[in-house]
Amino acid sequence: MLLEKVFDNLAMTVEPFATCRLAAGWRMRLPASDWVTMHYALQGDGQIRLSASETLSMPQHSLAIVPPGLAHAVQCGVVEAEIAYDGQQDPDEPVCELVAGPADDSSLIVVCGRIQAVYAASVGLFDRLREAMVIDFGDDEHIRGIFAALAEECRKSGAGSRAMMTALMNQCLIAVLRVVEQRSGGSLPWLSALDDPRLSKVVETMLDHPQHAHTLESLAGLAAMSRATFIRHFEKSFGRTPMDYLRDVRMRRAAKLLQVSTAPLDGIAAKVGYASRSHFSKAFHEHFGVSPVDYRKQYR
Repeated sequence: MLLEKVFDNLAMTVEPFATCRLAAGWRMRLPASDWVTMHYALQGDGQIRLSASETLSMPQHSLAIVPPGLAHAVQCGVVEAEIAYDGQQDPDEPVCELVAGPADDSSLIVVCGRIQAVYAASVGLFDRLREAMVIDFGDDEHIRGIFAALAEECRKSGAGSRAMMTALMNQCLIAVLRVVEQRSGGSLPWLSALDDPRLSKVVETMLDHPQHAHTLESLAGLAAMSRATFIRHFEKSFGRTPMDYLRDVRMRRAAKLLQVSTAPLDGIAAKVGYASRSHFSKAFHEHFGVSPVDYRKQYR
C-alpha cells in the first residue's frame, strides 16, 4: 500500500503555532511560510482569502491546506476591518493566540499549524502543491476530536503542551494524507506515481542505492520503458528529470551523513555515488550554496 510506504519512511516536523479568534466582520492577514500551513475551523464558518479575487469557504470542522510561500488571510463574514500578524511569537510560549476584533465576541475559532514532511529523505510530500485546498471533516469524529484536544491543550498551556500538541498534529497529518490521496485531483501526482510499480521500483532503487552508477538507460530499463517514455512519465509525476531527482537524493543523503557522522568527505562522496571528493564538493556547493566542510561546521 502506498500510504504504508509513506508512513514508514515519513520524516515529519509538525508545529502548532497559533489559535486564531475572529469576530464577525474581521479579517486576519497572515504571512507566507516556508512550510505548508493548516487551518482547522474548530468553531464557526469562515473563509481563506488567497487574493483579492480568490476566496475559499472554510465551514466548521473543515481544514484548509495552504502551500508554502503563499500569503493569505482568515476571515469571518463580510469584512469590515482587518488586522495583520507578522508570524513572530514568543519562543517560550507553546502556542500563541491571535485575535481579530473583540476577544469576547469570537464567531470563528481556527487552530493553525505548520508542516514540513519528507518521504524517504527526498520527496517533499507537498512539493507540487500549488493551490490551497479545503477538506471537510464534518463527518469525521476522529479528526474533530484531535482538534478539540489541540484547542484544550492550547487553553491549558501547561508543562509538555508543545509535545502533546505536536503529537496530535502528527495524527492529523496522517489522516489528511489519507484524504488528500483520494481528493488531490492531480495536485500531488507523486502519490499515484508511487503506486505504479514501474516508477516506485526506480525511486526505491535510487533511495536504497544512491552510490550506484545509475544512468537514464539503466533506470529506464529498470522501469521496463523506453528512455523517452520513462523521462516523460517521471517528469510528469515528480516535476523533475530522473537525474535531477537522483542528484537531490544524493545531496540530501550526503547532508544527513555530514550531520550525524564524522566520516571523511571521501567516504561520504563514495556513499552517495561520487568517485572523487572534488566532484562531490562541487556538486554539494551547487546544491546547497556552501561546501561540505562549511556545512558540517555550521550544522554543529
